[in-house]
Amino acid sequence: MIRGMVHKTHKPEGSQPFRTCGSCKKRWTDWQHFLHDSGVRLLGLQASPQLTAANLLVFEHRCGSTISILASRLRHLLPASTDGQSVPRYYGSDVCRDHCTRLEDLEACDRPCANAVDRRLIQLLIEMKKSRASGS
Repeated sequence: MIRGMVHKTHKPEGSQPFRTCGSCKKRWTDWQHFLHDSGVRLLGLQASPQLTAANLLVFEHRCGSTISILASRLRHLLPASTDGQSVPRYYGSDVCRDHCTRLEDLEACDRPCANAVDRRLIQLLIEMKKSRASGS
């Protein structure tokens, strides 16, 4: 864990909101409200080269502000899989496809890399938004 960083897990009812916009102060009570808000758009992944626990999913809110969420707060949405800690980190290496070096790159990665878990999470979030928008 990064020094000074507090990892927050699921909270009981009546506690702090999932996220609050730093600009307009809109509050989302839980991850479902946040992800299903049509005014929230996924911009990409800000990957940490050395520590996947610090990976951030970056979103844009309709007010123009960006909102970052630790990817680990949404990994529970993925089917049972590795947490990315027991596989190598290829970020910036010759094996890396450089997806994680560009925030706006939303593509999946075929490398067995620790960051590939969060690349799969991006794909899941995109599919969730699409199915919500189409009413499926």
